[in-house]
Amino acid sequence: MLTLLVLGTLVGLVMALVADGALAWSGAAVLVAFASLLVAAIPALVRPRRRREPEVAADGTRVFRAPVPVVAGLLVAWSMLLGVAALWAYLAVTDFDALESPGFALVTIVGALASLPDLVRLVTGRLHRWTLELGPSSVSYRGYRTDVTVPCRDLRGAAIQRRNPAGVRIDLRAAAEDIVVPITAFDVPAEQLVEEVHRARKAASGR
Repeated sequence: MLTLLVLGTLVGLVMALVADGALAWSGAAVLVAFASLLVAAIPALVRPRRRREPEVAADGTRVFRAPVPVVAGLLVAWSMLLGVAALWAYLAVTDFDALESPGFALVTIVGALASLPDLVRLVTGRLHRWTLELGPSSVSYRGYRTDVTVPCRDLRGAAIQRRNPAGVRIDLRAAAEDIVVPITAFDVPAEQLVEEVHRARKAASGR
């Protein structure tokens, strides 16, 4: 993954230096996009996760949030790639021969169009920063398109999930769908999140 991001950054750098006009601008945007993804990937994939105290609200709710570099890096990369797609779509209409790789440009444009619903969700507040809140009476998880809150009494426990995605699976009672918290979005180990869920469940059952 990191190798691909480095290669993408180098390709963007070469495009920005060698090309001219619109292609040079698109190269600069590709450079910024892949560099931003590298910034996001370091805390998500490379830096070791360490136990740390979460933010604690006035009512005792313990809040874990995705690190700012992860969220900001992804947003900057997304905005740059949307800009590249718009520029390449313009070139496809006005000067098709200027596109060095029409096939790749088409894939990029289609991908950008497919992400437009998420752009609407972002603008309307329905695309979320990954956040896990463990309160006295309820547990909330928000991340990407997911926004779910359940009473602590509905918690059965939690366990580490090794793949698809790797993270923490919060087991809920009855027929409710379990909550899966991707660990790559957080800077604490999965073991700590499991312990926090168990603590919230025990606190709720003791009341």
